[in-house]
Amino acid sequence: MRRGPLFPRRVQVGRLVFRDPLPACGLLYLLLYFDSSQFLRIGLLAACLHECGHILAFWTLFRRLPVIEVTVTGFCMQTRGCRMGAGQRFCLAAAGPAANALLALLAWAQASRQFTAWGAAFWAANVLTGLFNLLPIPPLDGAQMLAAALERRRTGRNDKLHSPFK
Repeated sequence: MRRGPLFPRRVQVGRLVFRDPLPACGLLYLLLYFDSSQFLRIGLLAACLHECGHILAFWTLFRRLPVIEVTVTGFCMQTRGCRMGAGQRFCLAAAGPAANALLALLAWAQASRQFTAWGAAFWAANVLTGLFNLLPIPPLDGAQMLAAALERRRTGRNDKLHSPFK
């Protein structure tokens, strides 16, 4: 299939980059159309909030927003060309699962007061998203955290995290 202005491979809107937007939107439409249980919607919300954890950590560390790439397989924050120490990379990778853990804890607290199916699904989606991303498989957060920890241990450096909260 020939690519042209009607079927672009890449569309950029500010800090958002959409790769193959037509197949991604088509697949998303079909999945949402057949999602009668609503669990996919809740899972997508958990994934978006996971990425918001990374974005907040990136903004806290560098005082600018990162480039977010949206593909058929999900969201990815682009950090190429950004100089980071091992501690910063570890914190940046840990921010997504930490956001899911915090949201799961809040959903658990809410469910203990008033149990709803949506609340249970939101809790489960955050637990699953956070745990899945902790797997040490590239490019998941667990692999990024492991690589940063091994680099820090190998170099023996105790590079301080440049925190804006000094």
